[in-house]
Amino acid sequence: MRCTVSIICRLIFGGALIVSLIAAAGGQDREATRREWGNLANGRTEYEVSDPALLPSTLSLAAEEAGCRYKDDMKDAPARFMRPEGRRIAIVFCSAITGSHQIFDVSNVMKPTLIELPIIAHPDGFRSTPRPGWITWDREAKVFLAESGSDISLAKLRHVYRMESGSGSFVIVRVQFNPRIDGKDEWMTIWEAPRWSFPTTPN
Repeated sequence: MRCTVSIICRLIFGGALIVSLIAAAGGQDREATRREWGNLANGRTEYEVSDPALLPSTLSLAAEEAGCRYKDDMKDAPARFMRPEGRRIAIVFCSAITGSHQIFDVSNVMKPTLIELPIIAHPDGFRSTPRPGWITWDREAKVFLAESGSDISLAKLRHVYRMESGSGSFVIVRVQFNPRIDGKDEWMTIWEAPRWSFPTTPN
């Protein structure tokens, strides 16, 4: 009986030791990841990274899982880190036949998550996509511009987003089209979000 109890105690002790070691290793990984991000930011809330080797490991993994070939053009299209409306995001350019930026929520540096944005869906309606086009930030207007080209012409489409205060969600406010006819580079608005008004409830 004592032998059985002794074996059980050893198994319990061994299991507890393994769990402790795993927890300690996990804690060390978290600390190393936070330090990696902290060293990169160096107190900044907005910065760029043009060397793929400097991209934090958790973001690199998230980009690779999303099918983003970020290493090819990173020198010319640096990854951008910013915090609009308090939400920490990273904007990474992904090479392809038609390249596009992708946006990652990096509020949790241990697990960056890919953000999908709404775009128009022909012939009507909207759909979401992780690849909205070439993204720029209009600091003065506080909006993001996502520009995409056409496969069959020089025409371009541009979706305009603002980040909602509080939730940090991307809200589409405008869609613009540039036919690029006769060398002209002019944008025309083809859809604009209306100001919502709700009917009053009769007494």
